[in-house]
Amino acid sequence: MLELVIFCLCILVVHAQAVTFQAEDYTWFYDRTPGNSGGAYKNDDVDIEATKDRVDGFNVGWIDQGEWLAYQNLQIPSTGNYTVRMRVSSPSGATASVDLNGGATVLGNAVIPNTGDWQKWQNVEFTAKIEAGTYSLGVYAVSGGWNFNWIEIIAADPENLVWADEFNSIDNSSWSFEIGGAGWGNSELQYYTDGQNATIQYDSTVDSNVLVLEARRENPNDYECWYGHCTFTSTRLISRNKKSFQYGRIEARMKLPQTQGIWPAFWALGNNFDSVGWPLSGEIDIMEHVGFEPTLTHAAMHGPGYAGATPIFGTYDLGESADANYHTYAIEWSSNEVRWFVDNNHFKTATRADIEEHGQWVYDQPFWLLLNVAVGGNWPGSPDNTSTFPQRLYVDYVRVYQ
Repeated sequence: MLELVIFCLCILVVHAQAVTFQAEDYTWFYDRTPGNSGGAYKNDDVDIEATKDRVDGFNVGWIDQGEWLAYQNLQIPSTGNYTVRMRVSSPSGATASVDLNGGATVLGNAVIPNTGDWQKWQNVEFTAKIEAGTYSLGVYAVSGGWNFNWIEIIAADPENLVWADEFNSIDNSSWSFEIGGAGWGNSELQYYTDGQNATIQYDSTVDSNVLVLEARRENPNDYECWYGHCTFTSTRLISRNKKSFQYGRIEARMKLPQTQGIWPAFWALGNNFDSVGWPLSGEIDIMEHVGFEPTLTHAAMHGPGYAGATPIFGTYDLGESADANYHTYAIEWSSNEVRWFVDNNHFKTATRADIEEHGQWVYDQPFWLLLNVAVGGNWPGSPDNTSTFPQRLYVDYVRVYQ
């Protein structure tokens, strides 16, 4: 049943500070069950209870798939990027969609993690471009089983594009090829060549030139690997001693390879890698994908006290095979946290406090970038009789904003 309830005729304007809508202060709603199961705050069909997240506050609970809440008079003063942040809890995880004007514009999905309990709260967020105007703001339950405390719309800090590679060529002033077949600490099977497995080609699906890193089941030059005669060749492109960055947003638009035994990655290592080694240098994995999980990509951090099977780990489900389409993989990195995004959907945050529960925060220094396609190794396992080659990682661009 759809009910119209007017609570506020004011217009809330996003300036430098956040505009916050408390979950229980909706203007319109759709709820699938009769009555207020929580018995608090209102007497309609939305389920509201006292929250343990703050004193004298409330949250919406008992949320079922397909239910929604809407809030009137959100004014966006200027077109730009905005952070959409929600305060949520769930013992199992869920997904919410945020939209404008009754679904006319979908801003994005908020991936709600398993927070551990109905009253253990976390923030989830994503970034969306919003045109200037006045809107109703909607929150839609793509899946049920979560609680909702508030939603904020925050004007994002201005970002300056400080460096980009659009891959009209392979720029030797920015990148080098790292070569060899010693296993790279993971028992990988490929030999990384000196550029023979990297090309630039035009891709009509993105209407631009793209970098192609190709893994092949071949060894035309009799390369030797740690296990003997190499079976595979591939590419590892690095910006070490050429381009490094401290803080900001780092992103790449890519279409991934997908087959058993493949392991593409977009990641970063600390500038002090040559002097202190790994994991003391720190590692930020912006995107990793392993072929036995066809629709999943991963985020991680490795450092002193949390290397290898790191607890700083997150997963994003693309909802389709990783090789189906291009997606934008990004981090936003500051002195206090790293946040991961796929297509501007925020799915993982690691704070300084999270890291320091396990070891040392080593991320207050510049990091350099890596793009590679590994074959085999301890995590993805080896290719099998279902695996197909060649496999290609397509990179439309890499961009850094600060």
